[in-house]
Amino acid sequence: MDRWLSHPTALKILSIVIGVLLWAVVHFDPESTPNTVTSTTETKSVDMLRIQTEGLDESAYALKVLEPSVAKLMVRGSRSALAFAEDGDYTVSVNLSGKGPGSYTIPLTVGKLPRGIELLNVSPSMVEVIIDRLESGTFDAGVVTQGKPAEGYELGAPVIRPGSTVQVTLPAQDLARVGSVKVFVNVEGETETVRDKKARMIVFDKSGNEIQGAVIAPATLDVEVPITMPGKAVPLQIGTRGSLPAGLSLEAIDSDVSEVTVYGDRLLLDSVNLLAADVDLSQIRATGDVELELLPPEGMKAVEPSKVKVRVTLASSDVKTLQVPITLENAGSGLDAALEAPTGGTIGVRVRGTPDELSGLTAGDIRAVADLQDLKEGAHEVRLQLTLPNYVTAVDPAPTVTVRLTASEAAMGRPEGGSATPSPTPTPSPDRGQGENDSSGGSGPSHGSGNENDAGAGSGDGADSGEGRR
Repeated sequence: MDRWLSHPTALKILSIVIGVLLWAVVHFDPESTPNTVTSTTETKSVDMLRIQTEGLDESAYALKVLEPSVAKLMVRGSRSALAFAEDGDYTVSVNLSGKGPGSYTIPLTVGKLPRGIELLNVSPSMVEVIIDRLESGTFDAGVVTQGKPAEGYELGAPVIRPGSTVQVTLPAQDLARVGSVKVFVNVEGETETVRDKKARMIVFDKSGNEIQGAVIAPATLDVEVPITMPGKAVPLQIGTRGSLPAGLSLEAIDSDVSEVTVYGDRLLLDSVNLLAADVDLSQIRATGDVELELLPPEGMKAVEPSKVKVRVTLASSDVKTLQVPITLENAGSGLDAALEAPTGGTIGVRVRGTPDELSGLTAGDIRAVADLQDLKEGAHEVRLQLTLPNYVTAVDPAPTVTVRLTASEAAMGRPEGGSATPSPTPTPSPDRGQGENDSSGGSGPSHGSGNENDAGAGSGDGADSGEGRR
């Protein structure tokens, strides 16, 4: 037996037998009858292959319609070949070389198939194609803001750089439908200017629907949307507070800034008519520049500029005494007012200022007013309100005067021959407040105006000049 197995001829015969058995095992179909074996090839359907285009001059034409846009291939090959091939290995295309505007029915071309696979058929075999000529037109791009800025802030006019004109290229039919080109900018909750240096545009038709596939030049725009707080330009009024050292007087306060911008709620801005800032004279020792910090009025958000420089000029001071006429104002209806003290209708007022200011100063430049508003019949001590020229100050506190109020004869309405009612005993009235000007120095434009809107432009630390009364 061993000799037979070692014989070359026997080994060859045995090898052939084993090979036949292996072939039968591989190709045997258990579901078929014992006398049937499976075929060596299979078929496969490759679905939804996107049809590619080639040969179209895309600089001059656009493909408007490709119908259908997908195809189906039926292929055949060995089981192993089909298994290894992927859908990406199959291609279907339509050749548009030399085609211009119009409608065409063109056969499909199947690309090179994977090795070991053959094409049975392609469905559909023809496609409908519509080609349109590309045309260009110029349009003005508009900016559309989305959302709202933070409370109290407002949108300004958008700025487009280098310009709003753009060129749109589309098939002729689509270009005729273009209604607008827009850039969208989100400003929700913003408090500062929003800038998009690469804002992309969208083309819309006349109905507001987006048109796809447009070529826009330039492709992006530099868009800036200002976001600011409402502002109002108002005069800057520079006053003073505090007192200068003894022997010095304020000669002038000068500033290159006469107007500032106040920012805040638009409804509140209507009530702002000026911005007041004070120079603290107690910190001044000589002529020089002073930097003032400007604070926004109550209810406002900001002021620009926030700081200003002012030139404060000092000079030696003198004192001058003037006899100023006393004016009685605002007596109640039906009351007559008479000055009891001082007699003569004038009062001495000592004022301080530079020699140049005092040299031409007269009593007529000063007002001494006794405000009798809300005072009843009888005698009252009233503190005078002194109104002085700029850079002239009162040396002493505002003086008081005695005023008697009596009922006028027309108001009394007493019968003929009747006796008058005795005047009540004089009683002091409550103090009415502090003076408009102090002895520290004139406050600039606000002093002497007598207008309540000027309050706060400058207030002194020294002696009162008599705005109130007792």
